[in-house]
Amino acid sequence: MPQMPCAPIAIAIAVIMSALSAMFAGAGAARAETKVLTFDVSIDHGVANTPLIRVTEGDAVHLRFSSDRPIVLHLHGYDIEKKVEPGTVTDMEFIARATGRFPIEEHREGAHGGHSHGERPLVSIEVYPR
Repeated sequence: MPQMPCAPIAIAIAVIMSALSAMFAGAGAARAETKVLTFDVSIDHGVANTPLIRVTEGDAVHLRFSSDRPIVLHLHGYDIEKKVEPGTVTDMEFIARATGRFPIEEHREGAHGGHSHGERPLVSIEVYPR
């Protein structure tokens, strides 16, 4: 029986499928290394019960905030802002992609430039390289 002209195409498809399979297997391994870390942070009279949180690059970070008064929190470096109301839990989630030390500060309304920060960070997030 003569060789089918489709054989080179079938071989090319098999090679591409094998490469894609290897690529997705590698992506699955990277996802398996990702840790989901949850931290409960309560703020009472302007002081957080957890002033320092340490995570590793690639971790999925889930912060659960509660406060005794209304407060707007800003995570610098990741540019996430959340309003926390008393009697509720407010979630702040991010993937720790950037390494370094990132403060979470209170944003106060009515200041020059639209907002101001407290005197010191309420919480600092340290993200260490993997």
